[in-house]
Amino acid sequence: SAARPQPAARAGRLCAAEAAAPVRVEVCMNKYCKKRGSAATLELLQQLADGRDDVLVEVADMSHTEHGCFDECTMGPNVRLGGDGPRTDSAPFGAGKVVNGIKGEDAAQGLLDTALKE
Repeated sequence: SAARPQPAARAGRLCAAEAAAPVRVEVCMNKYCKKRGSAATLELLQQLADGRDDVLVEVADMSHTEHGCFDECTMGPNVRLGGDGPRTDSAPFGAGKVVNGIKGEDAAQGLLDTALKE
Protein backbone atom coordinates (compact mmCIF):
# COMPACT_ATOMS: atom_id res chain seq x y z
CA SER A 1 0.00 0.00 0.00
CA ALA A 2 1.23 3.51 -0.81
CA ALA A 3 2.07 5.87 2.02
CA ARG A 4 -0.36 8.72 2.44
CA PRO A 5 1.06 12.16 1.65
CA GLN A 6 1.50 14.37 4.68
CA PRO A 7 -0.51 17.61 4.76
CA ALA A 8 1.49 20.74 3.95
CA ALA A 9 2.40 22.99 6.85
CA ARG A 10 0.04 25.92 7.25
CA ALA A 11 1.28 29.27 5.99
CA GLY A 12 2.52 31.55 8.73
CA ARG A 13 3.71 28.78 11.04
CA LEU A 14 7.40 28.44 11.76
CA CYS A 15 9.17 25.14 12.04
CA ALA A 16 11.24 24.57 15.19
CA ALA A 17 14.53 25.36 13.41
CA GLU A 18 13.23 28.74 12.20
CA ALA A 19 11.76 29.63 15.58
CA ALA A 20 15.08 28.92 17.28
CA ALA A 21 17.22 30.93 14.86
CA PRO A 22 19.57 33.26 16.74
CA VAL A 23 19.25 37.02 16.51
CA ARG A 24 21.97 38.29 14.17
CA VAL A 25 24.05 41.23 15.53
CA GLU A 26 26.40 42.69 12.91
CA VAL A 27 29.08 45.26 13.79
CA CYS A 28 30.38 47.62 11.11
CA MET A 29 34.18 47.49 10.93
CA ASN A 30 34.66 49.98 8.11
CA LYS A 31 37.26 52.72 8.65
CA TYR A 32 35.01 55.39 10.19
CA CYS A 33 33.31 53.03 12.62
CA LYS A 34 36.72 51.57 13.50
CA LYS A 35 38.00 55.08 14.31
CA ARG A 36 35.01 55.47 16.61
CA GLY A 37 35.69 52.22 18.48
CA SER A 38 33.84 49.45 16.67
CA ALA A 39 36.61 46.90 17.37
CA ALA A 40 36.00 47.32 21.10
CA THR A 41 32.23 47.17 20.52
CA LEU A 42 32.60 43.92 18.56
CA GLU A 43 34.76 42.41 21.30
CA LEU A 44 32.30 43.42 24.04
CA LEU A 45 29.32 42.01 22.15
CA GLN A 46 31.19 38.76 21.47
CA GLN A 47 32.05 38.44 25.18
CA LEU A 48 28.47 39.15 26.25
CA ALA A 49 27.11 36.64 23.73
CA ASP A 50 29.69 33.92 24.49
CA GLY A 51 27.99 30.61 25.21
CA ARG A 52 24.54 31.80 24.13
CA ASP A 53 22.65 30.19 21.28
CA ASP A 54 20.01 32.94 20.95
CA VAL A 55 22.38 35.55 19.51
CA LEU A 56 25.02 35.55 16.76
CA VAL A 57 27.59 38.39 16.80
CA GLU A 58 29.63 38.93 13.66
CA VAL A 59 31.41 41.51 11.53
CA ALA A 60 29.02 43.13 9.07
CA ASP A 61 29.77 42.41 5.42
CA MET A 62 28.38 45.34 3.47
CA SER A 63 30.80 44.98 0.56
CA HIS A 64 27.91 45.17 -1.91
CA THR A 65 27.17 48.82 -1.02
CA GLU A 66 28.80 51.94 -2.42
CA HIS A 67 30.67 52.74 0.81
CA GLY A 68 31.01 49.19 2.16
CA CYS A 69 29.07 50.01 5.31
CA PHE A 70 25.65 50.95 6.72
CA ASP A 71 26.25 54.50 5.43
CA GLU A 72 25.70 56.11 8.83
CA CYS A 73 29.41 56.71 9.45
CA THR A 74 29.19 59.93 11.47
CA MET A 75 27.08 58.18 14.12
CA GLY A 76 29.22 55.04 14.65
CA PRO A 77 30.07 52.56 15.87
CA ASN A 78 27.05 51.16 14.07
CA VAL A 79 25.45 47.78 14.70
CA ARG A 80 22.64 46.08 12.77
CA LEU A 81 20.14 43.95 14.66
CA GLY A 82 18.15 41.21 12.96
CA GLY A 83 19.66 41.56 9.51
CA ASP A 84 19.73 38.82 6.89
CA GLY A 85 23.50 38.44 6.99
CA PRO A 86 26.41 39.13 4.67
CA ARG A 87 25.88 41.42 1.69
CA THR A 88 22.25 42.23 2.50
CA ASP A 89 20.52 45.58 2.92
CA SER A 90 18.93 47.04 6.03
CA ALA A 91 15.43 48.47 6.32
CA PRO A 92 13.61 49.87 4.41
CA PHE A 93 15.03 47.71 1.59
CA GLY A 94 15.88 44.66 3.67
CA ALA A 95 15.76 43.25 7.18
CA GLY A 96 17.28 44.61 10.31
CA LYS A 97 17.65 47.86 12.13
CA VAL A 98 20.88 49.87 12.40
CA VAL A 99 21.63 51.23 15.87
CA ASN A 100 24.17 54.03 16.16
CA GLY A 101 26.84 54.97 18.70
CA ILE A 102 27.21 51.67 20.54
CA LYS A 103 30.18 52.20 22.90
CA GLY A 104 30.91 50.63 26.27
CA GLU A 105 29.58 47.66 28.19
CA ASP A 106 26.28 49.27 29.24
CA ALA A 107 25.42 50.21 25.64
CA ALA A 108 26.44 46.74 24.38
CA GLN A 109 24.37 44.96 27.04
CA GLY A 110 21.41 47.24 26.40
CA LEU A 111 21.66 46.50 22.68
CA LEU A 112 21.60 42.74 23.27
CA ASP A 113 18.68 43.08 25.69
CA THR A 114 16.76 45.07 23.07
CA ALA A 115 17.64 42.64 20.28
CA LEU A 116 16.40 39.65 22.23
CA LYS A 117 13.09 41.33 23.15
CA GLU A 118 12.18 42.09 19.52
